[in-house]
Amino acid sequence: MLLYELYKGKDYHIVPTLERIEKAVNYLSIRPSYISLQVGGTNGKGSTCAFAESLLRHHGYKVGWFVSPHLFEERERWRINAEKIPQDRLFYLVEELEGVFEKFQLTYFEACTLIALKYFEEEKVDFAVFEVGMGGRWDATKVSLPEVCVITNIQRDHTRWLGTDCESRAVEKLGIYRKGKPLVLGSMRYPLYPKALEMCDEKDIYVAGIDFFSKGQVEGLKTYMEFYKEDKVSFHSMELGLWGRYQVDNASLALKAVGLLIDLKEDLVKKALRSTKWEGRMEIVREKPLLMLDGAHNPDGVVRIVREVKKHIGNLVPVFTALKEKEWETSLEYLKELSSKLYLVPIKHHRGEDMQKVYKTAKEKGFKEVCLLDDSEDILKIKEDALVLGSLYLIGEVKEALERVRVDGS
Repeated sequence: MLLYELYKGKDYHIVPTLERIEKAVNYLSIRPSYISLQVGGTNGKGSTCAFAESLLRHHGYKVGWFVSPHLFEERERWRINAEKIPQDRLFYLVEELEGVFEKFQLTYFEACTLIALKYFEEEKVDFAVFEVGMGGRWDATKVSLPEVCVITNIQRDHTRWLGTDCESRAVEKLGIYRKGKPLVLGSMRYPLYPKALEMCDEKDIYVAGIDFFSKGQVEGLKTYMEFYKEDKVSFHSMELGLWGRYQVDNASLALKAVGLLIDLKEDLVKKALRSTKWEGRMEIVREKPLLMLDGAHNPDGVVRIVREVKKHIGNLVPVFTALKEKEWETSLEYLKELSSKLYLVPIKHHRGEDMQKVYKTAKEKGFKEVCLLDDSEDILKIKEDALVLGSLYLIGEVKEALERVRVDGS
């Protein structure tokens, strides 16, 4: 059985606490023998994890990677050396741990984390990269006891849980910090760095723009890091496997974090950064006509994508969905910068917003043409250059549709 099937239909009222997962870990006597790296923040977590995993793996280490959320196949969440967990192994772990999930009333994400801890320990990985699910202070991935923590940035997301003001969100995300262990920050701006100075030991903090520096550019569909510099190392002229100027920042965070764990070798660094892949993050799945996929689902992520695309590619027609409790009305404002035409598509997930409501709002905001698609498969029939965004659930459905087309056509 897949874990997702086990939890289907269960309604969990999440109480912010680490007590459940800590009790489960202690019950199983799990204490990671590998070295963990934990990445939190609002945007860029997944990409930073992808760069970090690739750097460690290309330096010859066996690397576990815990991903959240999955796109269309649950096995994506647990990887070793970039390979998804085998189906039979996942079935076995779910069956073995089902009683523990129930005994301690673990949420779905906590159960995912417990599987990761056990799987990586059984496979004797050297390092494991954990992506924070939400916030930090009470996120289940804290039980991985990370040697290095990273926080990419602080933007608006999960305001119901993390607070509506930026200081509250910074405090929550800085909760991943472990005293005496390095904390790498992607921004020196308020509130992240000032709050870190209040809450953390200053000697543990490494900040982009103060302790390490990078510069890069986008040329069409290619992204380059011109240089990365800090006290001990300096690398130049590196191509990135992920698209977008902001990926230079994510790659630099990964370089700093991994560099605190191992000695980086320039030839391996270049190969690792160039080889980095991360599904559904400015992923080009078709070139003619162009079809790009990105999981941006909050206004800060959407505006960043829109401006990068306008600057380096040109106008693409946005294909958008919306999630309940997300500030999708603001995202629509940014999407108008790309095109006066908009495609809307419903998703199967229960968090999907009513598309008639989104359609009405889009018309009110001035889109000249709003086309409502029946489902994700209709996206593959679009003849214009298009950018799909709004939810990772939508990206997963598109990837699944692409896979079906590939299988049927083979």
